[in-house]
Amino acid sequence: MQTLLDLLDQTGPLSGREAIRYFNGYRTWRMSYGHLRQQIASMTAYLRAQGVGRGDKVLLWSENRPEWTASFWACLCRGAVAVPLDFRSSPSFVARIREQTGARILLYGSRVEGAAGQLGARLCLDEVRHLPRARQLDYVPAQPDDIVEIVYTSGTTGEPKGVVHRHRNICSNLRPLQGEIARYRKYARPFQPIRLLDLLPLSHMFGQSLGLFIPILLGGAAVFSDDLHPDSLSGVIRRERVSALVCVPRIAQTLQSHIEQRFRVPEARPHAGGWTGILQRWWRSREIHRALGWKFWALVVGGAEVEASIESFWGRLGYVVVQGYGMTETSPVVAVNHPFHSRAGSIGSVLPGQQVRLSQDGEILVRGDSVVSEYLGAEGEKQTVAEDGWLHTGDLGEFDEEGRLYYRGRKKDLIVTSEGLNVHPGDVEDMLNEMAEVREAVVVARKSQGAELVHAAIIPVQAGADLSQAVQRANSRLESHQRVRSWSVWPDEDFPRTSSTLKVQRRKVAEAVGRQMQGPTTTSPQGSALEQALQRISGQPSSSLRDETSLERHLGLSSLDRIELMAALEEAYRVRLDEERFAQLETVGQLRAWLRSLRAQEDASHPEQEGDFEEAAQAGELGTVAQESGHQSAREGHGKQAAEPETGQEPGPQSSRKDTPPSSRAAERIRFWGWHGPLIKIPRVLADELIVFHLFRKLARMQIEGLEHLRELSPPVILAANHNSHLDTPAVALALPFSWRYRLAPAMAKEHFLPLFAPQRYGLKERAAAAWFYLLARGLFNAYPLPQRMGGVRKTLRRTGLLVERGCCPLIFPEGRRSEDGEMQAFRPGVGVMAMEMKLPVVPVYLQGLFEVYNKHVSRPKAGPVRVCFGSALRFPCLDDPRLAARQVEDAVRSLASQCNS
Repeated sequence: MQTLLDLLDQTGPLSGREAIRYFNGYRTWRMSYGHLRQQIASMTAYLRAQGVGRGDKVLLWSENRPEWTASFWACLCRGAVAVPLDFRSSPSFVARIREQTGARILLYGSRVEGAAGQLGARLCLDEVRHLPRARQLDYVPAQPDDIVEIVYTSGTTGEPKGVVHRHRNICSNLRPLQGEIARYRKYARPFQPIRLLDLLPLSHMFGQSLGLFIPILLGGAAVFSDDLHPDSLSGVIRRERVSALVCVPRIAQTLQSHIEQRFRVPEARPHAGGWTGILQRWWRSREIHRALGWKFWALVVGGAEVEASIESFWGRLGYVVVQGYGMTETSPVVAVNHPFHSRAGSIGSVLPGQQVRLSQDGEILVRGDSVVSEYLGAEGEKQTVAEDGWLHTGDLGEFDEEGRLYYRGRKKDLIVTSEGLNVHPGDVEDMLNEMAEVREAVVVARKSQGAELVHAAIIPVQAGADLSQAVQRANSRLESHQRVRSWSVWPDEDFPRTSSTLKVQRRKVAEAVGRQMQGPTTTSPQGSALEQALQRISGQPSSSLRDETSLERHLGLSSLDRIELMAALEEAYRVRLDEERFAQLETVGQLRAWLRSLRAQEDASHPEQEGDFEEAAQAGELGTVAQESGHQSAREGHGKQAAEPETGQEPGPQSSRKDTPPSSRAAERIRFWGWHGPLIKIPRVLADELIVFHLFRKLARMQIEGLEHLRELSPPVILAANHNSHLDTPAVALALPFSWRYRLAPAMAKEHFLPLFAPQRYGLKERAAAAWFYLLARGLFNAYPLPQRMGGVRKTLRRTGLLVERGCCPLIFPEGRRSEDGEMQAFRPGVGVMAMEMKLPVVPVYLQGLFEVYNKHVSRPKAGPVRVCFGSALRFPCLDDPRLAARQVEDAVRSLASQCNS
């Protein structure tokens, strides 16, 4: 393997194997290596048509997704240079990188689409799957010294530097891993496909290594997920049959806290060693293994320092923790623990082909082909990485007698956050020093809960200056990972400095800050559980937690911080918080008010409230609820839950599954068992064809138009129709071709079956009637419940995703209720949310005549003509406004109506 194109060639024989799984919080997409190669070929042809060739720069600004992978390989096929950027980067930072690199085109994902509009030539990655199909995958031959990519380690407010990676750097890093994997390939066959859940961004070299390259060497698959909540994460690991989780230490720690809350965890390892000890650990933790799936066995943790407690916890459960050491400049791995011969506390053995030695002060120095040779500077100038041939890592380490490397701290000033992002103190200091209240500031790392936080020691211009306001203003201009988490007033008139150069002695400042932050006011925070959690996670004192304090802008809470905060509040208040509402909260005051309202609801304990009725009452019906909660959380990447239990009673803020009454748990087994096996399908087809549709044909004289539009499509799609009658569903089903008919999954108003979903309020007769009509709708038409004014919208979208994954076509009536007079009403945004999150085309359907046959004002139907018109499919690949999408669907249905009535 001399170039990465040699690695791409290895995907040819894997054509039929699974390459990628992608879960966006609602549904899972699966892609084989054959399909991936086809998408790479289409993307290569697109870049060629755009004039992108050898040496041209292409910005990749996106969340992890299959199209990111195809775009990266397409850049290599064209000889272009990929410039991957973290999807959390600000538009201003992306604009600076585009100017610095002279990139020809920007490829962006749906998580950043709203911010990409002012950045010149661009392509939304949602459109990649709709590119014209290319005949074959061809590429421009590459040489080992050709540039593959320029990686910017983190967004900075100073002049950013890009690390220039060539084919020889990355391939030399992969070759030792390739040889070791080949030794075990025959033993891995029974466990294929080996799936790696990669939660590191693909803009990160560690994320690329485990998400792009290693899966090909394993002959396995990469799994990507937008959802980092531990509930969802455990569900993804189990449902997607993940073999290993690739993450930063913070995620491993969050998942650890989640498991400790849910299960009884063994406190110590068994005394036995070898296979006996492994079996003992497995047996003692079998409930946890069942919850995470029997295939899951390892965590690959990197990007930041791994605390010993994390390694010990997962080891006690019988899981392997693989940690290593590396940098962006080393492409990226320097040393790694062997999965089958790991040593606790060690960051592993040095990879063959690399040389590592320690300087006199213990700094780790690296040399080898995997070490890059240059940076790209602000004006496009190139800078040398290693002046003396050795890369000075700035990290301290030591070797044991067996040659294993151990990490012993940082020598450089660089701060590495728990998410693996780099913070240059000088960038933060420059911003703070611009504030009128600040005479001088020094930024250092402060340890908290095993993580490095950005701490500012500040000398004010005058005593009594409002430094909290100065810090907040500076934070508003910094990238999220750079924001100051805690600050303190420096007690002296100046910082300690060297005698010769008068440089600030940062180590002494950091030591003094460490002593200062050990005081009782920080180690024993007073106030509510909310204030304590906010102080611990943000590092800010309680005095700064005003009602108007912004969780993101002032406290700098990232998506991972929000997850940790929510988990802490759930544990403190013993409630199951609604993630959709939590994702919308912007200030400390809103969070306080929400928690007070939950307490009040719990005290009142109204059993009839099913789900989050307060949310539904404020937001209105389905479309608005979905737009304001589910869609927003999907776009922000906060708090999506994939593995919610399929319960009859939607868990609201004050209830969890274990608190569901026994009657509801019994009803779950009735309502949500599988409806797609032959024991259901065969009776359904017979009943529909021999009874339901036979009677409907006698009642309605059918006229069907527009079926040619369906021939251009293949299921699944979303069908959106106007709503006149209870007979709308059988009319659409009968109008569809037989091959489509039994893929239909109509959405039915959940409120019609309230006695079934909230049984505490109703008697046996009402519950029995609701259950009968529910079973009838499910059995005859494969209908599924969709709330309008009740809670559980996100769960419904997840259930829709499960149906779509089975090839079903949801039938939606976006008006939300039957027409009063036969006139079409305005469409709600729910259909837009569903189309955008499911990433499916929407087929508009117009129904005419059913109001006259049977409407809500009559008790019996009467015979009459019925017309069903199908329109051209609508797609929304780059739209981020569900209301606009719903408007387009409504316009299409109204256009069909005018055609039918003309």
